[in-house]
Amino acid sequence: MEHVMEFYLLRVGIIAAVVVGLVILGIVLLVALKKLGLLGQAKNVVGPVLQRRSQETGLKGTVAKVVLNRLDDSRPH
Repeated sequence: MEHVMEFYLLRVGIIAAVVVGLVILGIVLLVALKKLGLLGQAKNVVGPVLQRRSQETGLKGTVAKVVLNRLDDSRPH
């Protein structure tokens, strides 16, 4: 039983590490796009996809709504 619990704990740890890595990669990508002045072009490419995803329920829809609202925010950052 102890080995099974260790396996599940290891699996959860790996999944959490991948999620954190993807979040960090996304932040770095957004900062790089903003610094290069390409954020407006990125909004045009990603906007339609986020519009479709924001109509879904669950985690995907919620994340898409937050990202879409953040991209539409015209305040200086």
